[in-house]
Amino acid sequence: MSLSERQRIYCYWVELRDRWDGSVRILALGAMQRIHLTAKKSEARLPDEHVLQLQDESGVIEAKDIDDLAAQLRAKYPDDTYERFLRRERDVEAERRKAEAMEGLLRILVEAVVDDVLHERDGQIVE
Repeated sequence: MSLSERQRIYCYWVELRDRWDGSVRILALGAMQRIHLTAKKSEARLPDEHVLQLQDESGVIEAKDIDDLAAQLRAKYPDDTYERFLRRERDVEAERRKAEAMEGLLRILVEAVVDDVLHERDGQIVE
């Protein structure tokens, strides 16, 4: 499967290496988008927020961007004690599942359109 860079799916994680004993911890990095919904139509809608999330043993670290995440990690895991690495790997399996899901959705849409065309002539439903 040949995909452009924008179509590829990657897994990201932070690798923490303890400088004292050489042990390594892997912390999965995720991203989410917060969509603000208004309670009333007259209220102004707040802009959406993009948030990075990293789970460690003490809880979830949330950051507004990669620089904010780096600063929080540096504060929590200082340079003199830890090395921090941002890693990524292409997730070919996720790309395959997405392609299969899109093909399935397309098949459903085509079947629905064909069904509508076959059962409707000149604005009348044909049984």
